[in-house]
Amino acid sequence: MDDDDAYDWSLLPHDLLRQLGEKLQLPHRIVFRTVCKSWCLALPPIVIPCPWLLLPAERIDDSCTFLPLPSDNEHYSFFKFSPVPSLAPPLHGMCYAGSNDGWVAIVDLTFNISLLNPLTGVQIDLPSLLDLFPCETLPNCGGYIFHDKKVGNSYFNDFETCRDYHLKKVIFSSNPTPSNYMAMVIFNGFPCAYTKAGTSKWINLDFSMRDIIYYNGLFYALIGPSEIVTIDLSGDDPIKRFIIEGDIEFSDSFVSLVRRHHEHYIALSSTGELFLILRRTDYVFLDPSDDDPIKHETIGFMVFKYNCESNSYWDEVRCLGNKSIFIGMNNAYLLSIEDFAGLKANCIYFTDTWEGSRCNADIGKSNLDIGFFDLEQEKFKRCCLPYEIMLPPPIWFMPSLDRVTCTKD
Repeated sequence: MDDDDAYDWSLLPHDLLRQLGEKLQLPHRIVFRTVCKSWCLALPPIVIPCPWLLLPAERIDDSCTFLPLPSDNEHYSFFKFSPVPSLAPPLHGMCYAGSNDGWVAIVDLTFNISLLNPLTGVQIDLPSLLDLFPCETLPNCGGYIFHDKKVGNSYFNDFETCRDYHLKKVIFSSNPTPSNYMAMVIFNGFPCAYTKAGTSKWINLDFSMRDIIYYNGLFYALIGPSEIVTIDLSGDDPIKRFIIEGDIEFSDSFVSLVRRHHEHYIALSSTGELFLILRRTDYVFLDPSDDDPIKHETIGFMVFKYNCESNSYWDEVRCLGNKSIFIGMNNAYLLSIEDFAGLKANCIYFTDTWEGSRCNADIGKSNLDIGFFDLEQEKFKRCCLPYEIMLPPPIWFMPSLDRVTCTKD
């Protein structure tokens, strides 16, 4: 058939399109509505029951594997999804370094990084992260030689250890396109860096971060125990502005509390309320007298809300109302139970950290440090995954239906 004679699929009857679309699984229904306006209008608006966990690929030919939101139910249903059309790169061997607005940052063992929409298969290649490291590649040895200029020595890391240890998180702007995106990366042991569309490399900044999120056109960064700055990358040069400056005299008890917790996160609500989340992790022993831990896991959370009128600027909160917080490698956010079916209020939903997954892999134990924490009752609910060892860790994925609209003719 000549191209001129090709059938116009947008002219299919709406009744037929609706019957076809209703037989599809949720991810395929989402993609179905992106084909054209006619197909979009043939199906009713899609209600996302909850966020999903995107799991690492076990095999070379694995498609995307999603796990619905953990709940009190002991049984979890997994489902696999291959993008239509199948444009997505193989996910085996990739780590998920960040997620935001229906997109995921994926990084391979040689620090090539892309932004991927798992539902459509669209991919945006970013500059390689490898140029940020003072290292030499040793392909025959399967790793890198790092040169530490501060102490004047060198050390070797294999590809996987290097990526999993040094790369902490990648956060990027909403609804990215090849001609319009901004991204920032946090490392362990190295300064943070940024890149954006039209820039051929990552650019180092002169400071490090504990966490970073993207909100309403700005990056918000936690650069100390509780210091918050905004970073504007829209111009020629980054503009940094303090929200909470480092010279504020916090109480000794607050500073001590922050230092005892191993992971720090910040999150913003849809109304602009700023939260600081402290996560404490430790080794768990079956017997106090036993020297062999059974696993490394989260043992507690504390949440603080920014209050410019408070002496310490941070007030501890035990109630999030009808909202819950999602933390991990993702752009942290708060969701309302009124908008997402199956979501439990006043909870912290968490995935594993690089440190936790690496520690559990080293002791040969299953990674179970995924689930949710009831903030008021101070109780955990762990999520069982279909893997003996989960490394790299999974990531929260939020399909962005505000982007899946009838935009095509």
